[in-house]
Amino acid sequence: MILGLLVGLAQAEIVDRVAAVVNKDVITLSEIYELGGEFVEERAAGEGALGPNRVAAEIEVLDALIRRSLIDQEIDRLGLSVTGDELDRAIDDIARQNGMERDALIEEVERTGLPYAAYREELGENIKQMKFSQLVIQPRISIGDDEILSLYNQRTEQFASDGTRGVDAILLRFETDAAPEEKAAIALKGSELKARADGGESWSDLVASTPESPYSAGGGDMGTFTQGELLPELDEVVWRLPLDSVSDPIAAAGGIWLVHVRSEQAGEVPALDAVREDLHAELLDQKLEQELDLWYSQARRRAAVDVKLE
Repeated sequence: MILGLLVGLAQAEIVDRVAAVVNKDVITLSEIYELGGEFVEERAAGEGALGPNRVAAEIEVLDALIRRSLIDQEIDRLGLSVTGDELDRAIDDIARQNGMERDALIEEVERTGLPYAAYREELGENIKQMKFSQLVIQPRISIGDDEILSLYNQRTEQFASDGTRGVDAILLRFETDAAPEEKAAIALKGSELKARADGGESWSDLVASTPESPYSAGGGDMGTFTQGELLPELDEVVWRLPLDSVSDPIAAAGGIWLVHVRSEQAGEVPALDAVREDLHAELLDQKLEQELDLWYSQARRRAAVDVKLE
């Protein structure tokens, strides 16, 4: 749980009315805007009360409220409601995790414009959801060793690709507002450097001949990177460039680049036992979501749900 547990509040004035009745529980339009007002306003983009995008967004938030109502009713039926002591302990835990006392937490919550009572109520709803997941949904789930092994095998290629490459660069800079002829001259110099590399000149000699490059003082060394860490234009080239070769000139980030891959380290595939818990947790998250959706669809079919918003 985190300090930023806040409820989206509606910006527009809402004329309240009944949005749905779930068994005997009434859900109002104002509750939709208390839970998802910012989401609705973003989707509505200035539409009036009956705009199609606004109504569709309201229905989407209403579905979440119907799910919450059915879960609350099941929790009450099973006697799993959240007590005041549980709420107090959760709030103290959140305060401690954020390095503050409870009074400071309350002050920080209310500083955001959210009343502490509303924060406490929403926290209670989150605890109920977790209780429901742990005590009702999770017992319906089983995860076999074969499923863990299957996911591990899917991940081995990813583990192996998480290697690193040592990258050097020459950057020939130009200003964004530089004259076309200046940019052309710098591009030409980049092509000349590539031709020299293809002719057998060493990378160190190329770097030494370009003191204007910000990487020249370190022999061209940019650092060691995993895939995706560099600028997209550079990353695409670096990860297909053969080891100890020099790229063609690359136009990116205010200049012309030449990159050189000096080293590479393949990613290590961890032993199954080393990642078994992580794989189990990933499978559990997937199955919790699936089982919760299944439970909700079954519970909604059994319940008396009268949606009036449409």
